[in-house]
Amino acid sequence: MSKMQFSVYEFMAIIGRIDEDLNGAKPAEDSVFREWEGQWRQLEAKLDALAPMERADLLFDGKVTINAISEAHLREVVDVVAKQVRMQEELHEQDDPDADEEDLAMWRTRQRDLNGILATFVAGGGIE
Repeated sequence: MSKMQFSVYEFMAIIGRIDEDLNGAKPAEDSVFREWEGQWRQLEAKLDALAPMERADLLFDGKVTINAISEAHLREVVDVVAKQVRMQEELHEQDDPDADEEDLAMWRTRQRDLNGILATFVAGGGIE
């Protein structure tokens, strides 16, 4: 089985987006949020303790490895990444100062990659 890797930035954004979408509600027992929440909280605490340059280095150079993921969790992640793409596209359409072409490109690439993994997952019964 191969490993899935996210940059720390991507991982934090994905889980942070799920947390925002929960809006204080309790996550479903079988959600990817519950699976990854502990790692997210640990990384959040580590990032908060770092100086700005060290924080940036960890966010963009650090990696989070997912050793195993269920199809349901992968689908959740694909949906969240699709939301990130839509949000970035809307920022660009509105000429928002927070619009970032590199972020949009990164999320589109991640979306394409995850959709490919999902297609392989469904066709082959798992990530190989």
